Amino acid sequence: MIPVCIVGAGPGGLSAAVALKRRGIPFRILDAGRRPGGIWDIERADTPMYESAHFISSRTLSGFPDFPMPEGWPDYPRHDLILEYVEAYARHHELAHQISFGCTVTNARPVARADDERSGGGPEWDVRWRDASGDERTERFSALIVATGVTWHPREPDIPGSFDGEIRHSRTYRSPDEFRGKRVLVVGGGNSGVDIACDAARAADQALLSLRRGYHFVPKYVFGTPSDVFAQRGPTLPAWLEQRVFGFLIGRVLVGDLTRFGLPKPDHPILSSHPIMNTEVLHHLGHGDLTAKPDVERFEGRDVVFVDGSREPVDLVLLATGYRRAYPFLGPADLGDRDSDS
Repeated sequence: MIPVCIVGAGPGGLSAAVALKRRGIPFRILDAGRRPGGIWDIERADTPMYESAHFISSRTLSGFPDFPMPEGWPDYPRHDLILEYVEAYARHHELAHQISFGCTVTNARPVARADDERSGGGPEWDVRWRDASGDERTERFSALIVATGVTWHPREPDIPGSFDGEIRHSRTYRSPDEFRGKRVLVVGGGNSGVDIACDAARAADQALLSLRRGYHFVPKYVFGTPSDVFAQRGPTLPAWLEQRVFGFLIGRVLVGDLTRFGLPKPDHPILSSHPIMNTEVLHHLGHGDLTAKPDVERFEGRDVVFVDGSREPVDLVLLATGYRRAYPFLGPADLGDRDSDS
């Protein structure tokens, strides 16, 4: 039986490998990095990881089902602990000898399956990759599992005008040191965007956060308990009632009126979209270390002009505007490109 090809040795790829191993199905993992972990390896040149990144769900309810995170770890582990944990999972299941690192998959195409005992009911796949030495190799596999994640291909908005300062995507961001002595605008209100805005609030001469829509901000702790654990331990409620109860708890008791901080009112019910697991940003807004701004309308030299007519001189614009869900080695008919707000 020819093996299954798994592209990616991050948490998803390793989970798939363990599932196959338990069923006695041979497999091989191809990964472009140098160790298990995917984006959690901050030393990878192409990772979007940054120094202040932590898990946004708690260790209690996160991780692999058969391999919980250590009890002595913090509730919300930092990126380096998550990398350590993923590597430990690979060792626990003895996966190292089935992973080929430094392998960049360049093409994967389905082919008519061989009519023999190798066939598993679907097409086989010819997979081509470039190894660490730069050599091209092609091998046929019984199936293909794409576990590369969705945070590798930045999505950048087309903003009118010309900007004389520095502009780049948040994928390139690593350290608050990049903000020192600068006036910084972070565009985008996802979890990474508000994390980076908090870094800017502490390190930059001036920090601005531009949001085009309203979000719900959920604290990581509810009455001293990680918020996901608090929600899981509570009574099981119908979805409509859970939304109302949680909305009241967050909107009226724990967080309050977000417009007080200059933020737009959320444009959707709580739990209907992924919330922002960060209320530290509200602390910085409330202390004047960070200023909320609406959507960007255009650039004019060093100025950023916003849709409300206000403008601010800025040195660095960091676009925390999400990623394209792209798999370049697959053809459009196989999967294609889609946008992701990750």
